[in-house]
Amino acid sequence: MQFGEYIKFTGISVWFLFSIYLFNPVLSPYVKSLGFNDIQISILFSLLPISIIIFSPVMGSLSDSVGRKKIVLLGIFIEIMAILLYLVGTPWPIIAAAKILDAIGVVTVSLVTLAKIEDTLDGSKRGKYTGWSLSARYLGTVLGPVVGATLANIFSMKAPFVTSVILLVILFLFVLQKENESIKRSTSISLNPIKEIKEFISVKKLQGMGILGIVMHATNPAIQIFLPLFILEKLGLGIEYVGYAYFFLTFMHLFQFKFGELSDRYGSWRIVIIGCIISAIGIMLMGFSPNFIILSLILVLRGIGNSMWNVSAWNLMSDVGEKMKKEGTITTSYISLAKIGSFASFLFSGLIVMMFGMRFLFILNGLIILMGIVISYPLLRCEI
Repeated sequence: MQFGEYIKFTGISVWFLFSIYLFNPVLSPYVKSLGFNDIQISILFSLLPISIIIFSPVMGSLSDSVGRKKIVLLGIFIEIMAILLYLVGTPWPIIAAAKILDAIGVVTVSLVTLAKIEDTLDGSKRGKYTGWSLSARYLGTVLGPVVGATLANIFSMKAPFVTSVILLVILFLFVLQKENESIKRSTSISLNPIKEIKEFISVKKLQGMGILGIVMHATNPAIQIFLPLFILEKLGLGIEYVGYAYFFLTFMHLFQFKFGELSDRYGSWRIVIIGCIISAIGIMLMGFSPNFIILSLILVLRGIGNSMWNVSAWNLMSDVGEKMKKEGTITTSYISLAKIGSFASFLFSGLIVMMFGMRFLFILNGLIILMGIVISYPLLRCEI
């Protein structure tokens, strides 16, 4: 285990995730304040997953070939450009361009740093140390929403965006001044995302992960767009409660090191299934939330399921990627495939909400996850 690199890239991940989660909880209310309706917001937000589908395998291949650090620097720079465009605001092409750059920046930094962390690990305790790193990474996602929503409440909707840019510039300079990494890889660069995805789904166990990734990521519009709007419009609460909601949703991710140990002990695929079941139940119950207290408890439950799913899924794919000598490509190809569910869901979620309401959308998302579990179960049990 390369402990120094493990710590360094875990720290980079924490800082980056904190920076982007400052504005994530207020993004949909901010865009709505610019004059967009629910359907328009869903369409604009669909640009994020479609961009990830196209670019994430390419970034994974580049990171395997030219080095993780260079691609992380590129991702941070792209994310800074995205946030500056958000601050510019209307007209809609500006927001559209921001969403595309946001997608590329987030997937590049978060997944390439994860691939770098996995590079440093080996042996039977991979799940444990992956869990510790993911727990630390989620400090950013737990604290960022609370701080960002507080800044928006005290100052303005733009305050979290400005703070995020400042923090990302500092992070860029920190990574830039670090020593050059030695690249031990000799894989050729592939700029064909279809080729990378085909290689991913050639493994049955990864086919199961792809299916679950699609249905789990299909919940993104419900959480990213309509959970904040549900709290503001249906429960009649202030913007600060959006930050609290994201805190409750992500709090259990701090304990992923324990779920990583369970993954090592009982098998990654088993913890993946259990986590997805709990997550499905959680999002369905969100549709029945009468007040914020009940909603908070349900969000904690869903957070438990998401935590179990998250660490065990990365653990499973890392095992496969290590054997194929393509950890970065496997990681980003998975995200590219999983975001198909997110893209389709962004396109239709606004229409579903307009026709049937936000509560129905939460329940429907849970049912879709349960369906995906049934289909993927026999594939996940296969040997690598």
